[in-house]
Amino acid sequence: MALTTASPPAAASSSPSPTAAPSDLAPEATDAVHFGRWLAADWSNKEQALENPPFWAHIHVVFRPLPWSLLDGIAFYAESAYDYMLGNPYKTSVVKVVPAPDGRALELESYKIKDADEYWLGAHEPELLEGLTADRLVRMPDVCNTVYTWDASEQVYRVASRPGKACIIVRQGATTYLDSTGVLSAERYCPWDLGRDPETDERVWGGAAGAFDFVPMKRFADDVPTGPE
Repeated sequence: MALTTASPPAAASSSPSPTAAPSDLAPEATDAVHFGRWLAADWSNKEQALENPPFWAHIHVVFRPLPWSLLDGIAFYAESAYDYMLGNPYKTSVVKVVPAPDGRALELESYKIKDADEYWLGAHEPELLEGLTADRLVRMPDVCNTVYTWDASEQVYRVASRPGKACIIVRQGATTYLDSTGVLSAERYCPWDLGRDPETDERVWGGAAGAFDFVPMKRFADDVPTGPE
């Protein structure tokens, strides 16, 4: 899979400056620690996979908190793997919690890991991440950030791609744009990533059966840093 945009990735050390939250927002909307404590978990869709195995494999998506000093903020090592192959994940990255440009939501800023296989299984054995340093990370373009907007009535974060069709992913020769939606609550994480044709908006790849339904198997909330060590 190749991801391309009109501009090159920025350096790993740069990130948006914090923006003061508008006074009409609930505190959760821009509280990176609150958001991070919800996200920090080993999320599993075991029940979903057992109920409908033709459509769902049992996978784990893990967000393991990293030291504040790595990226000067709240960041996670993110790892996705099949339950029977935890040591051979199909997707890894580092993500950092940053304010949205308008100050009304939070975003996950994504980083590609150089020689990522050196850290495989780190989500489950965090000592494997001790050698992870900022110079091993390449920040992906901002247009591929994932936006988390607080829904005060439902007490959940609504997940979405940034507006537009700028996050381009080339998969098996097909050019698509990323269309991410979902929900994060205190007890569930339900993401749905699709690749759509830029001209027709038709789905090219991604789950035809709908969103994943993850519940936390383990929590890492107490490991989320609240500031510099």
